Amino acid sequence: MTLWHAARRLASSSSTAMRPLRVGVVGAGAVGTYFGVRLAELGHDVRFLVRKRHDAPKKLGVTSWQGDFVLEGPTIVREASELGDDLDWVLVGLKSTALEQENVLRDLLEPCVAPNTRVQLLMNGLGAEEKAAEIVDARRVHGGLVYGGLSRRGFDVNHAGVPCAIHGGSFVDDEAELAAAERLWTPVDREKPAGAVAYVPQPCLLLAQWSKLAWNVPFNGCTVLAAGADVGALWRDAAGREAAVAVMREVCRAANADLAARGSAASLDEEAVVARLSAVTDDMAQVDYVPSTTKDFREGRRMEVEAIFGEPLRRALANGVATPRLEAMAALLRVANDRVAPS
Repeated sequence: MTLWHAARRLASSSSTAMRPLRVGVVGAGAVGTYFGVRLAELGHDVRFLVRKRHDAPKKLGVTSWQGDFVLEGPTIVREASELGDDLDWVLVGLKSTALEQENVLRDLLEPCVAPNTRVQLLMNGLGAEEKAAEIVDARRVHGGLVYGGLSRRGFDVNHAGVPCAIHGGSFVDDEAELAAAERLWTPVDREKPAGAVAYVPQPCLLLAQWSKLAWNVPFNGCTVLAAGADVGALWRDAAGREAAVAVMREVCRAANADLAARGSAASLDEEAVVARLSAVTDDMAQVDYVPSTTKDFREGRRMEVEAIFGEPLRRALANGVATPRLEAMAALLRVANDRVAPS
């Protein structure tokens, strides 16, 4: 036994707080693979569900300006039940389009979620946490907003752009659950590596989700409808900028109505959001940034229309908020989706 493994075993047996957590990764694309490998780098026991019938990789790697890491001999399983019945956490890195398939989340979670297993969803838009809470105790459901550009080639993942972070929250906004999530992203028995993911706890998960949608909805949608333009081309055009800001304002109003309807005192300051996100977009325009939905459109893949556009629109309509631009955008994106990649 190497000294490293001896130290890890000693740390695991001497302190419950230092025990490596057992984590199953469901949806091992760019997001799932990246965060799963980073968790292994922290010393946790990570298992990856890879359902496609090809040879299991002998290693999984991440390349990042924050630090590279290669996980040798990763644990790969073909069925959710093979992840084990002892998991502390299940990370779900599916694209939201997967939820268009009936019972897909139930089929993936029920075989591997034990009574004390927590579920961390790393998915775009709104609605996934509600679906998970129909399967798992709502108190053990977490949502997470991913920041950092991730792309996959083969089984390896490249990270570019801003430092990789998860803005995470408890579905029921439980402070104790936030502490449990912070524990997951803490090194087990070693120094914090250069590439460690920053976990940023969010007291109100729904507010954090709407805050991200305030940028994602206008810029993912407008760039697709502008024939797949990048953010810079849209933002430098006066009419394009005006359209994006108008949608941004509708999203803020829909967000505040949704938060109020769900009993939250939190809200978005519309003018502050427009000013902040305009400044962010000024920077993005300099590098001709292409949003994820637009990448899918350009490459002929099915876009995440329902989670990013459809569900916010449904909530706006349910709360009596007029969002005519969002309504038109969602309708056109649904048509484009079925033309580019029929379900």
